[in-house]
Amino acid sequence: MQAVFIRHSMSSTDEIIDELWSKRLIAVYFENKPSTKPEDYDSAGKKALERLGRCCKSGAIVGVAVGAKFKVHSGSMLVGEIESGSKVEAKDFGGFIYKTVQLKNAREVYYRDYPLLAAIQPRLTTITDWPSAQKYLEAILGKEKVPCEVGSLHPSQLEVICYEYLRMKKVLSNLLMPIGRTLQDVDIVGIDSQGKNIFAQVTGSTHHKEIEKKIDKLKSYKSEDSALIFFGPKSQEKRYENIQYISIEDVFKVLTEDPESSCSNMIHKMLRW
Repeated sequence: MQAVFIRHSMSSTDEIIDELWSKRLIAVYFENKPSTKPEDYDSAGKKALERLGRCCKSGAIVGVAVGAKFKVHSGSMLVGEIESGSKVEAKDFGGFIYKTVQLKNAREVYYRDYPLLAAIQPRLTTITDWPSAQKYLEAILGKEKVPCEVGSLHPSQLEVICYEYLRMKKVLSNLLMPIGRTLQDVDIVGIDSQGKNIFAQVTGSTHHKEIEKKIDKLKSYKSEDSALIFFGPKSQEKRYENIQYISIEDVFKVLTEDPESSCSNMIHKMLRW
């Protein structure tokens, strides 16, 4: 089943949100009328109801969060399933007519235990696909663990472990910018112990053309005072002039080979082991 993100960020009160949450109901609000037909709403409402209808038809795994204005459940997420064949129903809560769907097998999880689910939430949206959270939502619903392998890491987590690898190997001494959020073509920017600039790009993609494009962009950072490093899948590893290629599988293996190490513990916490 597809993974979907829904944010309860509508006209409402904390009391109503708490009631929706306790009843395990997904709710969207577009105009205060009882119709559940997408064509009866403007473009935003139409798109949201069409997407919700598709989820009811095919089934979906859902992560539900509340908007920033609400005090209740701000530190947690509701994870559940929309069963195939479910219906969108209009329900009145305190004068607000919501379009609702019943969740099944739902459970509340806390961001303190799953910080990634807070970090990777789509912004400024009511309902959207959420493929980056698929493995984690499936594991939560199944009360299982995601596989302890490099492919289970979110791209942002992959950037962190590559940084830790460079630090462990004493290639990088200090960061100059936050990881993965500052430059479009480089994920890690720092210096070594001698003050030499380190520029590194990280990807889990196995698409050759995408990797070549990233390599070309990384090359633009080459200078006499810089070292360039590319982290990518072992299956795509090859020699590049002026760029050191390090496989992400090797990074994962090195950081987890000592089960008592802080890096191994870090990865296990990332994957909820």
